[in-house]
Amino acid sequence: MSGAKHDDGKPDLSLVPRSAAVAIARALMFGANKYGRYNYCKGFENTRLAAACLRHLFAYLDGEDTDPESGLSHLDHALATLSMMVHCEELGTLVENRRPK
Repeated sequence: MSGAKHDDGKPDLSLVPRSAAVAIARALMFGANKYGRYNYCKGFENTRLAAACLRHLFAYLDGEDTDPESGLSHLDHALATLSMMVHCEELGTLVENRRPK
């Protein structure tokens, strides 16, 4: 038997891998120390964040596991950058400047 809980249709956050959440937190902590906590919430052009994410992914794909500046995994930074994009989009601070269709 279980108590009532009306959570149908809500995201099941238990599916988020703990390692991914920790990776995002590590990179966001590095950014908070460098730029200030929640600095990214002020907004960015979407292509600037996408370019940063791709630089980390390309470095990783080229065999470089660790970002030389932070000492963190390039994957940590890529995940954090994507999370910033999602959050800025939600806040309305993600500036649209993608190539026109």
